[in-house]
Amino acid sequence: MFCPSCGANLPPQARFCLQCGQPVSPSPAPAAPAPSAVAPAAPSGPVELKCQSCGAPLKPLPGEMVVTCEYCGTPVALSRGAWKAIQNHSMLVPKVNDEQVALEVCRSWLDRGLLKRHLYEESTLKEAKLSVVPFWVIPVSAVTHYVYNDVAVQAAEVGGSLAAAAVVGSLLGGGRRGGFGLPLVMGMGMGMGMGGAGAASQRAGELAGQYEYPVIAVQGLQKYQPHDYTFDLSDRQLFDRRRLPPNATVLNGDVGEEAAAYSARNYVTQLQAEKVHQQHRMIERLQTQVNTSDGELLHVPIWYFTFEHKGETTILLVDAHRMAVMNSVT
Repeated sequence: MFCPSCGANLPPQARFCLQCGQPVSPSPAPAAPAPSAVAPAAPSGPVELKCQSCGAPLKPLPGEMVVTCEYCGTPVALSRGAWKAIQNHSMLVPKVNDEQVALEVCRSWLDRGLLKRHLYEESTLKEAKLSVVPFWVIPVSAVTHYVYNDVAVQAAEVGGSLAAAAVVGSLLGGGRRGGFGLPLVMGMGMGMGMGGAGAASQRAGELAGQYEYPVIAVQGLQKYQPHDYTFDLSDRQLFDRRRLPPNATVLNGDVGEEAAAYSARNYVTQLQAEKVHQQHRMIERLQTQVNTSDGELLHVPIWYFTFEHKGETTILLVDAHRMAVMNSVT
């Protein structure tokens, strides 16, 4: 028997192609044609696939695009009924598996600043869990070209114009009591000086950046997407399910690599604009060019802590590898 999609040679009773994953029908026994027969409806719901490494069954939920084998940890990408192993797959090993130790990170974060002392003690812990979340780490290179007004140059040129106007005004109106000629000449000098300063104070700049930008691979967790946070990629290693704590839940993803690259380009464009505005207050215009290359699937252990304080809920995400708060949601 052969697969009708890719032509692979299959066992007689195979229900799915071992090569491309498409469902196939076993060779039926010869039977008389039934003119009124109606083809049965195609089964709905998740399709059972098998891991290409260990042969264990994979049971993705509807919509999931990145599935990690529960037995050997091999990740697969599902696309259009086929699947393939993800070659670039790594993980960060949690340095702290103890909940109480991770809570100390939350204490330091909540109690920072004079106005927030004892905020941790006054809050109630509602939920705590450790999950291993998949991220697409997308290499991004960005170059932002921008034009801005140099405030120091503009102020100096305006000041010079005012001083010159004052001198001219004193010469023209010096023989009159009250200096009636001064306001008119100062007004003319200010208008001319301001226009000239605006043109002369414009400067062009460039900001280049290299990012290993993490995009969360679970649509339901998009609200926790880090904005300007970098994982410690120098310490990552090949994914090994055995190195994760047994109480940690390994999540599957429903965001593909192409969608993650698109999001990374948008996030980096926004981040570049913010950095330019931090350097210069008066930006006339800016344009950013971004390029991405092949991404990497990275599983990161993350503690989720939910606190309640005076009727308000705050969720803190703690990177269990770096032991740092990577995001907060209120």
